[in-house]
Amino acid sequence: MLRVDDRRALPSLLTKSVLEPSAPEIRYGISSSVPLIARDSFVAETASKLEQLQATVRLLSRDLGQLTGKVGELKDVSDQEHRWHAYRQGEKRSKEAKLDEVLRSCRDLKARLDKIEARNGGNYHAYQSFEAVSRKLAEFEAFKAETQRLERSMTRRAWVFCGALSLAVSILAVSSILSS
Repeated sequence: MLRVDDRRALPSLLTKSVLEPSAPEIRYGISSSVPLIARDSFVAETASKLEQLQATVRLLSRDLGQLTGKVGELKDVSDQEHRWHAYRQGEKRSKEAKLDEVLRSCRDLKARLDKIEARNGGNYHAYQSFEAVSRKLAEFEAFKAETQRLERSMTRRAWVFCGALSLAVSILAVSSILSS
């Protein structure tokens, strides 16, 4: 009998399942009365190696399928991480833009207060307590009240002037009608 069991010739890249007992083993039963020729042994060895190659190809294709699935999962995780990073960058830019806007408005308010407080010369240390701030607000309220009083008196004067002007125009109109 001829037995072909050449497991030492397996490629080293195969998984462990090739080396398991389920790997194909070829056994040829030849009667002792028939002499074995070189061609028959070559055919038997070639058939054994072809079956081993087919098993290797099946294992490699299975491993390739598993690797393809893992690569797809890694790509999904990578895409999700990319989206998360983009979201964080957008939030960071948004916060920086809001901070810049607040800083710009504070600078604008400081410049306006400098114009209002020319005598202070921008010395804001004078407003270290609520009492000092309250006094300054009271001064502004006094200015506001004075401005409103002046506005009312100017409005009254304008109405009196308009009334006098309309009376003068009506007197001129009546006198021109009477003289004609």
